[in-house]
Amino acid sequence: MKHFVFNRRAALRIAAASTITFFMRDYPALAAGEPRDLLWEDLLPEIDSPSQSSGMSTPLLDHSSPPPEQSITGKDVVHELAGTRIRIPGYIIPLDYNGEGVKELILVPYVGACIHVPPPPPNQLILVRIEQPYNPREMFEPVYVTGVLGILEEETDLAEVGYSLQAEAITPYE
Repeated sequence: MKHFVFNRRAALRIAAASTITFFMRDYPALAAGEPRDLLWEDLLPEIDSPSQSSGMSTPLLDHSSPPPEQSITGKDVVHELAGTRIRIPGYIIPLDYNGEGVKELILVPYVGACIHVPPPPPNQLILVRIEQPYNPREMFEPVYVTGVLGILEEETDLAEVGYSLQAEAITPYE
């Protein structure tokens, strides 16, 4: 009669494999090599679309001027994007600049957002954290940010934020 011997390494391998399989099934974009290119409109749930709420066919966002004051619907986010590896263009608002660069910032859809009152709605703000400090070339520099998107309900000194992004890279917008 053979006895079953518990092998801790085998158990850990099985647990890790099942976790990775589960994670990749629920978040397929993380398993893919290329990030998904997003636009700011993609961060708006269907109910926030101006054309749906007013019945008119107007553009989703007008980046030439600050948006209207934050509304209750501005707090709604697209939960299906959580865990997706993305690349999104925007402008950085540094939250903690030291001599080496920025490690935490708010990514905004247009120049001057969060500086002017009122700030954009939470579903149009992304709190970005990056391991290696990013040193912007100039104030209000347009950039691409690549990383894994998360849902976040947090209020900073500047505004309420609806998304988070653990950045892999911040590159100048070309």
